[in-house]
Amino acid sequence: MKRNAMKKTLAVLVMVMLGFSLFAQNTSSGSVKLTAAYGTGLEAKLDAAYQVKIPMLVGDGALFSGNNLKVKAGLGLSPIAGTFTLDAVLTPMAVFEFSLGGGVGTGWDFDLMSLNGLKIASGGIGSPLASDSLGGLYYLGKAGAAFQFDTGAVFKGDWMSVVIRSYQELNYKGYSAADASIAWEYENGGSMVNGFNYKGEYVLGYQMPLMVNFVGLQLETYRYDLFGTKSDLVGDLSILANTQINDQFSVLTAIQLTNYVKETDTTRVITKVDPKFKRVALIASYAF
Repeated sequence: MKRNAMKKTLAVLVMVMLGFSLFAQNTSSGSVKLTAAYGTGLEAKLDAAYQVKIPMLVGDGALFSGNNLKVKAGLGLSPIAGTFTLDAVLTPMAVFEFSLGGGVGTGWDFDLMSLNGLKIASGGIGSPLASDSLGGLYYLGKAGAAFQFDTGAVFKGDWMSVVIRSYQELNYKGYSAADASIAWEYENGGSMVNGFNYKGEYVLGYQMPLMVNFVGLQLETYRYDLFGTKSDLVGDLSILANTQINDQFSVLTAIQLTNYVKETDTTRVITKVDPKFKRVALIASYAF
């Protein structure tokens, strides 16, 4: 009995030591972001996130030596809504990423600016929307894949870094208080119904050894209700410039153009238009 107990104790100690050695290889980081934007009105949002990076599928060579799994929890808060998210991003090769994630949130009214974080309609898209403050939960599930490449990994030099990234995502967005035929709106996002949606994201940028260390273009494309009435393909084009104040603090400036609008009447229908100015945004980030 004593010998068996000793073996079990040693086995537990070995497992604990292995666990600590694996944990010691992990790295963690956090960030806080404040977004302020002005377009048709003033927007503000605070995001906080904590991330753990776990070495995984690590191999030899530049393409495999940095392979990892990142798990990130985030909390977003605006004057009209709060959202919790959880994402996992696997990098099996330096130029590829695969991700799974989801989130839940709810919204409320902000009477001072006549804003509603949650709205619901009596019918489908095009029906008038009315406030549904704290009436249910907004939820999101998503799966995505990205291809990314930095020429700085091939051509050595401070001025040789051109960044290319393409990301494709399928997501499901819904509102717990609405069935499939009822329209709703979350955080001024426009009239939607429960269902699958598509998002594409494309970035072309140049990194420099200056305080303004990144300039680039970002195109985001969207198609809503893929397996229902399926909207037109719409998108936003952003001109980006990042200013690195110090190792921890940076400010990203984005000037956005768009080819769709959210109608200002009570239906909040998303309508395709000719390209036009959308907003200018400042995103202040602090990393720790």
